[in-house]
Amino acid sequence: MRALILSDIHSNLEALQSVIKSAEKGSGFDQIWQLGDLVGYGPDPSKCIDIIRDHDAVGVAGNHDLAAIGKLSVEAFNMYASMAALWTTEQLTQEQTKYLGSLPLKVELEDFTIVHGSPRDPVWEYVVTPGAATASFLHLDTTRCLVGHSHIPFLCRQQGDDAVFLEFPLDTPVSLGSERLIINPGGVGQPRDGDSRASYAIYDSDEMTVYHHRAEYDIPKVQEKMQDRGLPKYLADRLTNGR
Repeated sequence: MRALILSDIHSNLEALQSVIKSAEKGSGFDQIWQLGDLVGYGPDPSKCIDIIRDHDAVGVAGNHDLAAIGKLSVEAFNMYASMAALWTTEQLTQEQTKYLGSLPLKVELEDFTIVHGSPRDPVWEYVVTPGAATASFLHLDTTRCLVGHSHIPFLCRQQGDDAVFLEFPLDTPVSLGSERLIINPGGVGQPRDGDSRASYAIYDSDEMTVYHHRAEYDIPKVQEKMQDRGLPKYLADRLTNGR
């Protein structure tokens, strides 16, 4: 079984389509696992939700998903994220709102725990420090964990009582082994590691490996749509440099 692992799609239709096409051109995939924040920031929330639903994806809710359906106050967001969340709410059909509301905060599957933020705080916590990673391992009942939220791809292995962050190499199989591991596939719709290409991962249960890949997409097209829809220019501009 091969799972296409996606996080932080953020209503970016072109990035999502490019990632799916890239994965299909590779060795393909059998399932999609999505780690939250399907919506927010970008210009095509409805179409992105429909694609994920059409693929019968396994997934969890992120903070932007919850804000878009009124389950989380936008007061917790910065000005730009708040504006995008309120705009997103107005774009969703009743069925799409219901779908986002049905997403759990945590899923355990194939010895993976799937969350948006962290096992300790699935909605808000960023796993970007050794302290947060160490706490995450303490809250895991599975060997491996998939997280998003930071939009930054990484591997983090538990070594004794420590958590060690490692680079997630591109297009190279990483053996999962028996060590406890946290994996972030990076952001599909709004990368923040300085690489503007959409970021995703592939898990192969037969080989027991995980791959990190990137996909080019039409950034100017997305930016033009964001401008036409009145979304904040700051959110559009940051797509150019992946920051």
